[in-house]
Amino acid sequence: SGNGVQGVAGGDRPEDPSKQNLAQVTGSIQKTLGLLHQLNLNVSSFSSASQLPLLQRLNALVAELDTMQKLADGCNIQVPMEFD
Repeated sequence: SGNGVQGVAGGDRPEDPSKQNLAQVTGSIQKTLGLLHQLNLNVSSFSSASQLPLLQRLNALVAELDTMQKLADGCNIQVPMEFD
């Protein structure tokens, strides 16, 4: 029975990287949403003094979108495009 438990644990291990990738993508999405909110605040109250922070947040957004794309490549999840 100890071998069976090890077999089950061994069977769970291949799922862990997939779940970890999904958790990382979810975290990246949440970070992206936070950056978009910050950008909205910067743009809505824009002044010449806020130009540098705006550019920094835009760069952070682009970097996070790149990270999200790379993380998403490691996720093998199919999402239906349409519902009938």
